Amino acid sequence: MSDILLKIRDLNVSIKRGKRDIPILKGVNIDIPRGRITGLVGESGSGKSMSAKSVMGLLPSNAHVSGSILWNDQDGTETELTGLNEKQLRRMCGSRIGMIFQEPMTSLNPTMRIGDQVAEVLLIHKLVKDRKEAEKKVIRLLDEVGISDPEHRYRSYPHELSGGMRQRVMIAMAMISDPELLIADEPTTALDVTTQAQILKLISQMCKSREMSALVITHNMGVVSSLCEYVYVMYMGRIMERAGTERLFKAPLHPYTRGLLSSIPGIGSNPEYLTTIPGNIPEFGKETVGCEFCLRCSDDERRCFFERPSETEVLEGHFVSCFNAAKKEQTGNE
Repeated sequence: MSDILLKIRDLNVSIKRGKRDIPILKGVNIDIPRGRITGLVGESGSGKSMSAKSVMGLLPSNAHVSGSILWNDQDGTETELTGLNEKQLRRMCGSRIGMIFQEPMTSLNPTMRIGDQVAEVLLIHKLVKDRKEAEKKVIRLLDEVGISDPEHRYRSYPHELSGGMRQRVMIAMAMISDPELLIADEPTTALDVTTQAQILKLISQMCKSREMSALVITHNMGVVSSLCEYVYVMYMGRIMERAGTERLFKAPLHPYTRGLLSSIPGIGSNPEYLTTIPGNIPEFGKETVGCEFCLRCSDDERRCFFERPSETEVLEGHFVSCFNAAKKEQTGNE
């Protein structure tokens, strides 16, 4: 049995716009181990959500996908998700992969009671005998995710719940089919700090109690540090660095990773100016010959503009795609 539940290899996604193909994901490689929480972090617009949608088969009709998304069963059976038809993929995602979407207020149907929305997953995929059994299971799960008076809340509409309650409903909807993999796309967006901590604790507890794998997508390095065991750093549709979370926070190598971490204000610090990464993410479609980050990088050299660095393993389990970072680390270890 493989320790890797989901293996993404050389994933490329482009969007057709007029006569042009706009590259969004570029040669993405990600491993999601069984029973562990993996993080995918980067600024807004870096391609994180598109990676999740590729797994779930939720890309727009004008998207072109190449590469492999391989699901490994415990008995050794492998399933190529990119080769499934729509019906097969819907069955797979409905029963074995759960997803928490951004912005629960826009993800939930405002005209349906929340209990019916959660139960819909069970009924569509015929995971229960009838609606009565579905209601019982939903009420138990609403209670498990921390929604008080679940029998009453079952019949509530989304606008009658707080933001934290709506996010708990989204978690219940993702968990209702007892999936093996949970994909959480910005699970703490628009929540206050206290509610964020509660939601992160809930996700962690649910994953541990169910021995479930998870891919947590976020721009918040604090979320990564508190929840994830291994992290991938994405920029402009490419993985720039990947390592165990403790190692990455202790010794980040890529200038982009260092920039993300240095932009987090420390507790008790009162700097005159917050640290930022210069410039902005370039507009997708402006394909670069060299490193995508070179226009914003403080460590760039001439070849960064004309040559793309390959991924280098500088320490066991710690990979980086940067000429200077790899060179400095290897020199320091000699």
